[in-house]
Amino acid sequence: MQQSLRASLAAFPWVTVVASAGDGLTALGQVTQHHPGLVIIDSNLLDEEVAALLDTVKIRYPETHCLVMIRSSQQVAQLLSQGADAVALRDGTLHQLQVALQPLASDA
Repeated sequence: MQQSLRASLAAFPWVTVVASAGDGLTALGQVTQHHPGLVIIDSNLLDEEVAALLDTVKIRYPETHCLVMIRSSQQVAQLLSQGADAVALRDGTLHQLQVALQPLASDA
């Protein structure tokens, strides 16, 4: 998933991938180190891990946007209520990713 997401993000010149992580704790360490404007979270993590990462990022770095890559559209409301700024389907198209990223780009 990380490799295909990196390839997809290369289509957006305003996005620079500075780090990647395989779990929430490592991701939080990367956010602390790099202070990115955007964090993309793969919902393949445990639901509790996604929720904890969102909560911690939003408390410590409220200016950081969080996009969560979801498994199904049934997760949308839950993740938005947990602090995600946007969601996109993991197996969605490049255009769908662009639609999810566009409002975050204009805020950055």
